[in-house]
Amino acid sequence: MVQCRNCRSAGLSLLYDFGRLPLGGYLLPTAALARQAPTFANALAICGACGLVQQASDSAREALVELVYSNYQPTYSMSAAVRAYQESLLDTAVRLSGVQSGDAVIEIGSNDGYVLGLLKHRSLAPVGFDPSIDPALARSGYRIFREYFGAASARRYAGAHGTVKLVISRHTLEHAFEPVDFVEGIAAVLAPEGVAVLEVPYLQLQMMNNQFQSMGVQHVCFFTLGSLSDMFGRVGLRVRDAWFCQMDGGSVVVCAGTRPPAGADGGRAAQIESVEQILRLHEPAGFGQFFAEVARQRTEIRGLTAQFAGTGRRIVAYGAGGKGQALLNLLGLDTQLIPYVIDDTPGYMGKYVPGVGTEVVARDDPRAGEAGMVLITAPTHIREIVERDRETRGRDRLYVATVPRFHIVDV
Repeated sequence: MVQCRNCRSAGLSLLYDFGRLPLGGYLLPTAALARQAPTFANALAICGACGLVQQASDSAREALVELVYSNYQPTYSMSAAVRAYQESLLDTAVRLSGVQSGDAVIEIGSNDGYVLGLLKHRSLAPVGFDPSIDPALARSGYRIFREYFGAASARRYAGAHGTVKLVISRHTLEHAFEPVDFVEGIAAVLAPEGVAVLEVPYLQLQMMNNQFQSMGVQHVCFFTLGSLSDMFGRVGLRVRDAWFCQMDGGSVVVCAGTRPPAGADGGRAAQIESVEQILRLHEPAGFGQFFAEVARQRTEIRGLTAQFAGTGRRIVAYGAGGKGQALLNLLGLDTQLIPYVIDDTPGYMGKYVPGVGTEVVARDDPRAGEAGMVLITAPTHIREIVERDRETRGRDRLYVATVPRFHIVDV
């Protein structure tokens, strides 16, 4: 096992071993190449010293950089619900930080530049860090850095451009190979009165919502508020407030800075950490029941899918993003059971999912229309997917999803 990525302790305890699985988050040009895609150890462990849950192995690091992060496909801004949520979260972050017109705001993990555009619309000066960001965004008036964010890149920025009052990041920290270096970078670039607003998957909500497909290799760490507070404290940052949201299967938004929390806000974060202690989320005992259920579902859902396919009706999946790919591989749903996966993301069609080798097709592809059942593998967008698909296909087929449990979807 690796040393703890937070406190460097060697005292990690195994929680669950998913086995060797391919990476999620990239596609391949042929079915043959997809079936031959490399696999990596996918096992979760918890640190006995600081309570951080994390991947027990670091074997996929180079492959993630080469295959996934260097050409990360943007998907968030394709969802109307996610766009509306991003607007609301940004409004909150702007209020908490007190940034004014013309102030620079750093976004870590800028993806397709959608949030940078929201910042510019608010008369702020957007700064984006992302190794796969489109260089053309620089021509739109954004200051962009096509590199990973960390202590070194943050210090270079601060030395050249000064510190900022607001750093924002959604669903990036869980991908960081060196998470302490990531938050050290935030501390280096943050003004004394500034705040960082970070959103990450929240481990307890992820378990409650049955989000085991989010526990693939591309997620390096899995956070409670206690483990986040410990990590921030190592670089001189303090959690000033925290609140939950249902995005991405259950997440926590943390507001952190160098100043101590004020009044009731700090009390809310302390209460969350107290509940985590009661639930024993800092030790292996807090996870046994969940992973036992995961093991059961991996067998049961594949069996149910095989039974339906055995009746002669075709099943397709909907959602070829990283989590959808992970779910197909975790459940062993190869092309014998699910021959196609629907996805309208530009550049996806005609490519194949690593591992299972499933072809990605458009929503209006005739092969997708022949299915009697649709397995929704993008759980964040269940309602949107069903409504969009019914516009084309009517109400004559069954929709199922695995969250919060394997069930028939009725929206």
